[in-house]
Amino acid sequence: MLRCIIKIKEGTKGQHSDCEVCKIENIINEKKDKLKDNIKCLEELLKTLESSMNEIRKTSEKINEDKEKAKLNIQNIFTKIRNVLNEKEEELLKEIDEKYDKLFLTDNVIKESEKLPDKVKISLEKGKKIDKEWDNNKLSLMVNDCINIENHISDINSINTKFKNCNLNFKNDINFSINEELINLIVKNIKTFSISQSFKFKWKSGPNYTLSNNDLIATKTSGGSAHNCNILGNIILPKNRINRWKIKLKKFTPKDYKWTLLIGVGPSNLNQNDNSPYYNTWTFLCGSSKISIKSGSPSDYNGHNGQLKEGDIVEVIMNTINGELSFSINEINYGIACKIPLDIELSPVVIIYHQGESIELLN
Repeated sequence: MLRCIIKIKEGTKGQHSDCEVCKIENIINEKKDKLKDNIKCLEELLKTLESSMNEIRKTSEKINEDKEKAKLNIQNIFTKIRNVLNEKEEELLKEIDEKYDKLFLTDNVIKESEKLPDKVKISLEKGKKIDKEWDNNKLSLMVNDCINIENHISDINSINTKFKNCNLNFKNDINFSINEELINLIVKNIKTFSISQSFKFKWKSGPNYTLSNNDLIATKTSGGSAHNCNILGNIILPKNRINRWKIKLKKFTPKDYKWTLLIGVGPSNLNQNDNSPYYNTWTFLCGSSKISIKSGSPSDYNGHNGQLKEGDIVEVIMNTINGELSFSINEINYGIACKIPLDIELSPVVIIYHQGESIELLN
């Protein structure tokens, strides 16, 4: 007798009569045939799942480890700042104590002088009595009281000398103050603290230059001497943070043209064949006569005359919080060079003018 799964569901014995679907024998055979395949598939999926979970755990552990290191670094920085502040506070408080104690009455002098009048009054009474009624039978006591009077005269003279050396007409002649502008600048700098991130990126390939095997060194190899070698980084710089990267002048010889090398940021879609890229970029320039900035027109960069040389390291500091671009040369920071837009996507950019020169990205 053929049985049907539909009939079983209806509460009957499952006798098959007038339909050709859902035969239990067919279902059993189908499930048996697929069982081995499904077991193998499930085993493989389980292995993949466990492997993925292990990788996720390792990644999570690494992330937590890096996070704790970053937090510890911040804590160490602020501990260092607090220690410096505490040391400076103690130094200034000690300086105030020393200045005032030197010029004005100290607590010790005041305490010393406060006790003396009562002692002197007692000695005076005894002295007057001795003067009127000298008694040789009490010679020892009489002499001792006379010596006390002599000592009190010496004590009063000593205190009076100290009084004379103090400014008894105190008018706060010492004026301790700290430059308010400096305090405000320190507070402002602390409030603007943010996480800086150095990016590991590479150079995009492009015309008129070749890249090293690791895509970190770019050398201008064609196009002649002209602003036609625009080298872009392969990332878009994230916003709301400070981004830093360093570039070493691998092969660089300043020639007669002032703007021989441009370093900074430009649109991520910058035309790498553009012959006038400095009108579309925000860069730091160096050449034969001076270091300057460029954003459509040249201008002096903090009055820094001179030139860069082969081996120099330029660090770019891009603040996408307040839209400022800064540079340092061989660890010397030259401050804010120019404002940058925050409404477009920007990438690192280096523009080489002279053929044969090269730069290296330091990651």
